Amino acid sequence: MARRQPRRSSPNYCEKLNEAIFVRKTAFHAQPNTIQHWQLRDLVASSETINEVFCVNNKSTLRYNTVTQESSVVQDLSYSPTSMTVGHGFLASGGQGGQLDVFNLRSNSSIFSSTVAENVINSLHIGQTRSADLCLLVSNNDCTVKVYDLPGLTHVTSIDFPVAINYSTLSPDGSCMVCVGDCNPVYLYGTQGGFRLINTFSEASDSGMCCAWNASGTAFATASQDGSVCVWEVRMGKLLAKLVAPRACRAVKFSRSAIDLLCYTEHESAVHVVDARTYDAEQVLQMTPALQAPDLSGIAFCPTGTRLYVGLGDAGVVEYSIDSVGRRSFGASSLI
Repeated sequence: MARRQPRRSSPNYCEKLNEAIFVRKTAFHAQPNTIQHWQLRDLVASSETINEVFCVNNKSTLRYNTVTQESSVVQDLSYSPTSMTVGHGFLASGGQGGQLDVFNLRSNSSIFSSTVAENVINSLHIGQTRSADLCLLVSNNDCTVKVYDLPGLTHVTSIDFPVAINYSTLSPDGSCMVCVGDCNPVYLYGTQGGFRLINTFSEASDSGMCCAWNASGTAFATASQDGSVCVWEVRMGKLLAKLVAPRACRAVKFSRSAIDLLCYTEHESAVHVVDARTYDAEQVLQMTPALQAPDLSGIAFCPTGTRLYVGLGDAGVVEYSIDSVGRRSFGASSLI
């Protein structure tokens, strides 16, 4: 059956958006967080617990409390993780040699430690399928996305691709999975009754590095090596916006509540916070010159949508407050 081609009618395509203020710097945390691969930069995460940030530091994953400013080791590993994710009470980390370790945060115990591939694990994602089954997606350089159930870590299936997959993520309702990799196309899979390809999207001119769903599951964003961030509406396959940065984009995230913000990072120095209702206004957070163009290690919204965390590698973590009341009260951003 022929797949429906994405529509390109009147996307918001621009290199310069209206300037706005969505976040304000609240605190700086001197918690080092390291990068193991120059392209893989999704190594900062939040959990269901407010004031809690997770990051990678050399061969450890850490839990950091932003109030007490104390950190504790979650995983003491034999490798330096290239990927890390937190979700549904679990933390998973992956390495250059296909190592995979999973930790149950609620029982405070390691539940899996093994090698599942021969090469680098590019990203990890924990989510639920449409049938409410909890699973772990492992995006690997061997051109597969491996699916494991949680908490048992039984291998459910492997999905084959023509290229290495850099990132895969499930929609909030678990009905779809979007994947990006070392190619221009973006792959959209349905999950009911097994994973099946239902559409492809193509707008970027280089490899996709990261992808994310909005809170309602009606749209997803992809961040690419060419500096573009594309936002697609799922049902009609419509390109809603194409945002362009001067450097390669590494990570992209939507706020997890009704705040309706999209955040993405460039390779270094700059973080963009975009109005995800209109895609016509943004705030660019420059991490220079004081920090001398730091490598950005990741971004994470807290679950309530009131905080944004930006990892600056060895320099630490910057915490920003979000005007959540203003975002819930008004349909548009406050322009400068």
